[in-house]
Amino acid sequence: MPTSLTRILHTVLLSVLILIPLPALSETVAIPIFLTYPQLRFLAVREMFKGQDNTARYGLDDTGCAFVTYSEPHLSAEGRLLRVEVATLATIGVNTNDGCATIGHWTGRTVAKGKPALVDGQPLSAEFRLQTAELYDQQGHRLSGTPVLQASEERLHQALSKLRIDLSPEVDRLKEWLPSVLPRYSADRLSFMLDSLRIGHISVRPDGLDVRLTIDVDKNPEAGPEPVLNAVEMEQLEQTVRTWDAFLTFVVKQAAIATHSDALRSVLLEILLDARYEMKAVLVADADSGTDPVKKLFVRSWERLEPVMREISVQAPELNPVPFLSFMTAADALMALDRLGPAAGLDISADGLRRLARLLNDNPSLDPLQFLDETDPELQNLFDLGIPEEIGPQKKSQGFNLQLIPSAFAATSRDRLNRWVPTADELGPYMREIRLLLLEEADARIQASTITGEHARIFRKLMLAAAWQESCWRQYVVVKNKIVPLVSGSGDIGLLQINERVWRGFYSRNKLRWDINYNARAGGEILFKFMVNYALKQQEHKKAGGLSNLARASYSAYNGGPSQVNRYRSRGVPAEQKKVDAAFWAKYQQVNRGDELAVVECLGGEAPVSEADVPLNTRGSAASGLKPPAATGKLARVENSSWIRKQNPKHVTIQLAAMSREQAVKDLVEKQSQPGTYAYCRIKQKEKAVYVAIFGSFSNRNDAQKAAARFASLKPWIREFDSIQKAMSR
Repeated sequence: MPTSLTRILHTVLLSVLILIPLPALSETVAIPIFLTYPQLRFLAVREMFKGQDNTARYGLDDTGCAFVTYSEPHLSAEGRLLRVEVATLATIGVNTNDGCATIGHWTGRTVAKGKPALVDGQPLSAEFRLQTAELYDQQGHRLSGTPVLQASEERLHQALSKLRIDLSPEVDRLKEWLPSVLPRYSADRLSFMLDSLRIGHISVRPDGLDVRLTIDVDKNPEAGPEPVLNAVEMEQLEQTVRTWDAFLTFVVKQAAIATHSDALRSVLLEILLDARYEMKAVLVADADSGTDPVKKLFVRSWERLEPVMREISVQAPELNPVPFLSFMTAADALMALDRLGPAAGLDISADGLRRLARLLNDNPSLDPLQFLDETDPELQNLFDLGIPEEIGPQKKSQGFNLQLIPSAFAATSRDRLNRWVPTADELGPYMREIRLLLLEEADARIQASTITGEHARIFRKLMLAAAWQESCWRQYVVVKNKIVPLVSGSGDIGLLQINERVWRGFYSRNKLRWDINYNARAGGEILFKFMVNYALKQQEHKKAGGLSNLARASYSAYNGGPSQVNRYRSRGVPAEQKKVDAAFWAKYQQVNRGDELAVVECLGGEAPVSEADVPLNTRGSAASGLKPPAATGKLARVENSSWIRKQNPKHVTIQLAAMSREQAVKDLVEKQSQPGTYAYCRIKQKEKAVYVAIFGSFSNRNDAQKAAARFASLKPWIREFDSIQKAMSR
């Protein structure tokens, strides 16, 4: 097994040397390497069972007519011994003038037990030492004293002697390129470190093989605190963070490609997003000194990635685990060295990260440190998150499909909201338009899922409260007489303040800035995923506080990353984060009382906003001096029978009237001042054709009844879409 295991252990050394600088007070560091039995089996098959159908064949005599064939290796622990069980086929034959003549076959299983051991005088070598071999027939009876057993045991000694590790050649190769990785250190100091490298311990555990590599590290003297970073150093820090982001994104994508498990991909996404939220915090925090924030990001991310990558490498027998083992051992090495503290001199370079990434995928066409601002379709597809450039038909949802928007909704873009910065006189209609946009986006998410009615109601309120908290329902502001997107100092954009660093690759940076519909859609998708995949899955609604916890937990995650889902109820939370969560909760409670239009107060308006506040046909942005978008004359959208057919049959609507003439229904709708979605269609009622006018689509009757109160003079009727759709088809 020299090639694969040598490569694995070489990777450990490589990652150590990439990430450390060494020297002055020596300390021995143990680098743990752990190989599970499925991983060991894969390596055994690669190195020992190279024949057809993963077999290993050994002759039993000099004629070549008698031989034993091993297959189906299974590795496990038996006490402190490594147990190797293989299917065994003994073929007995004799040499004749016409070649080998087979006399007979024997089939059974062979069980070998032994210990891995260090090799005297070779500090970088270890071998497997066979202690016992047992032969069993097909019925499981143990055989003893047979010629087949004796010959099989000899051949097992021959086969298992290949389980040998020798790192000496690899260390020589490391010396050749080491100066380019660690230019600050002299060749003598690096040579001292490499010469001290040895296998210090190897043992069998119930779940795998435990190897401890040791190395003598010369620690640097403790340095005093560094001065606060200046502007140039802050730019360098930002570039380092970008490099780390590109590297981590590359690694997470490679791991996600290697697994088909939705659960593991969900964890990978959480690791990536949490790391990006931390990167954002690093860049907006005060330019502190004395610590290396990027190194901390590296360590924390690797601690979380290691068990996921280990599971990925074990779950798929056909998967080559060597690259994943390389990363896992690198993580362990990094953890061990990091525990030495600042004196170890851990450092991260772009070249070091690139070399490490290429151990996972050395395709020359891929640059693991490429940092692109545009959307990444592969990233979107792997994690079912993001808005594709071409919106196609809505795919059937299994509950968590968030990627595609229903084509009917996508076709009714609210372009009139783009570049609209309302004047004081326009706040009324503007706020009602934004409310409608947010609720439509919430409903699009809900209709593409299988969440329950009570959870759907929470999400609709969450959308309104989150946008209130993030932007006061604004996408644009006026700066120097020009309309520009609302962008915070940390890169949070628009209506839902979607951070361009955190969501790089998932969403278009340009569209987040300039298309309010796109921003609302992206924010709704993120909030919904956080609510379903984290708040609901972790059963936050079953904690003290009940259903409203779903909104609070989702927003905590939205603000701080997936791992912050329970931040709103945790102790020891920084004061600034507590303040943010408290502010959101106050807004959510107002929304829950139906007072969401009070958001106008943070724009200098007065709440509540009444329908008569502003003439609906006045649209402008006097502050900008630009011509406002054309107005429709009302805040209503009128749909036809096609829209009605696409609605969820179980949802309800409000029937406003049934009339014999189509024009009469149109006139009725045109007179309505309530904002929202109206529709009309022709149905058969008691064998007579009539035209009905309806308002809205509601997932529950409570919301419909509240909305129906606004049409009391028409004596509205709440009915299911199913009944209308059936009447249309008669």
